[in-house]
Amino acid sequence: MPKQKIRARQLDCEGACYPIATLNGEEACTLWQHASTQFQPSTGVAYGIWHYVHLSEDNEFLYNHGAEMLTEIARFLRSRGDYSAATGKFGFYGVMGPDEFQVMVNHNSYTNYMAKMTFLYTIQVLKEMKSTAPEQYAALQAKTNVTEVEINEWKNAADQTLLLQEANGLFEQHDGYFDLPHINVDQIPVEDFPLYSHWSYDRIYRNDMIKQPDVLMFQFLYNQQFSKAEKRVNYEYYEPRTIHESSLSPSVHSVLASELGKHEEAFDFFGFATRMDLDNYNRNTREGLHTTSIAAAWVNIVYGFGGLRSDGPVLILNPTIPKKWNSYTFRVDYKQAIIEVHVEKTEAIFRVLNAETAAVMIYGKEETLDSTAKCIAIPAEWQN
Repeated sequence: MPKQKIRARQLDCEGACYPIATLNGEEACTLWQHASTQFQPSTGVAYGIWHYVHLSEDNEFLYNHGAEMLTEIARFLRSRGDYSAATGKFGFYGVMGPDEFQVMVNHNSYTNYMAKMTFLYTIQVLKEMKSTAPEQYAALQAKTNVTEVEINEWKNAADQTLLLQEANGLFEQHDGYFDLPHINVDQIPVEDFPLYSHWSYDRIYRNDMIKQPDVLMFQFLYNQQFSKAEKRVNYEYYEPRTIHESSLSPSVHSVLASELGKHEEAFDFFGFATRMDLDNYNRNTREGLHTTSIAAAWVNIVYGFGGLRSDGPVLILNPTIPKKWNSYTFRVDYKQAIIEVHVEKTEAIFRVLNAETAAVMIYGKEETLDSTAKCIAIPAEWQN
């Protein structure tokens, strides 16, 4: 990752910083506010490593490749973040979160939360390596010069990370967000879209309008870390403020809407995500196809209607089916088992397609799946 290390040094930081846009590993975004203040790519790489290893148990990749990447990302995050002079809390100053309609903010909740989780996972991996793979750990130390002092610094940063959460579970998107002037996004004339072409950046940045999920995004990625009540209060606060002027936005909202029992809303967002370019919803199809939204359609079906949750200790499946559909089928590869899920109007059918078995949670009940089809009626609370 030499180019990522060069990018970190360009930002007066240590470690490795991954680009927001690239063709060859170098930062290709020409807008400074995006290129120099967004760190979702770096925490996203760390999350990708964690999620892949969590599902595959591929420690060979983790110890030989992933651990080095995690070390350099944690090093970057620690050097980019800092401690408040007033409170002593750790966080990130002068950043832009996934929302992209707020720039140079302090303590963006997504950035702070994802950095905290990156620190904790990196520490966990290095501790495991030191105990179970000492030769690989020694090689990592020799290559990265990581020390116990540095690891303790990451631990302290994680312990002191500021998360702006109200007593009712609502996260403030960033320090001062709740104080911003409110704008009714439903009253914006369609002729103003895309906003980047019709509004000045200054006008976009000075209200509480959101481009795409920010708080909701980390509640999707680390879904099992939050109660349904926490997810509901954040969804119901932030969704009405979101303009969805991003191909990444409607599918994530659809997934969470489905989990919260907002089935019609979930299906409408699915239509938005899948027909974004066909119907030119954001009036910018002429600039190219939104391939991320097309890819997110699979995520939308599997994690939304299929109710898959893969971030907890056991795989969760809570399938529902939209009223207009007769059936759908998907497959997932989970710890060497290929699981097929077929959903019809009143029941879901599960089976493992290879010789493996799989222990999963279906509608809150532990199940062991094998090659024999297991038919389970869709409970009333999950019916559309």
